Amino acid sequence: MSNDVLIPALGMLIPILSVTVSLGALIVWIVVWYRRRMHEVDCRHKERMAAIEKGLDLPPESLPPPEQLPPRSRYLLRGLIWLGVGLAITFGGHDWLRAPLGGSGWIAVAVGAAYLIFYVVEARKASVPKREEPASGGDQRP
Repeated sequence: MSNDVLIPALGMLIPILSVTVSLGALIVWIVVWYRRRMHEVDCRHKERMAAIEKGLDLPPESLPPPEQLPPRSRYLLRGLIWLGVGLAITFGGHDWLRAPLGGSGWIAVAVGAAYLIFYVVEARKASVPKREEPASGGDQRP
């Protein structure tokens, strides 16, 4: 095999390996997280069942609170970072990103714009005072 064929073949190996390793690491992380979570739930269940069998008062539920959305300021930061990276790739990478990858920066720009739109929408929702719900039957007129 000549070097003319070998160099592009090796060049294609880098993205293939990076995507494969990234997806593999993601799958491993998801499996480990799920198993740990199921182990915690199982231990909590066994503890509560043992307390019931012994006639003891049940301990308060020690489940962590449901995952809540992070503060709005994080969405602003994430949006600005994604937008900046996307614009840098789009306009600054035109020399080293050729035709098929040249527009890939717009994906990051779109993600950043989505974060910023979400930030603005949440700010408007938070600033609008909530309307009190009428008491049962309060809508109806006699």
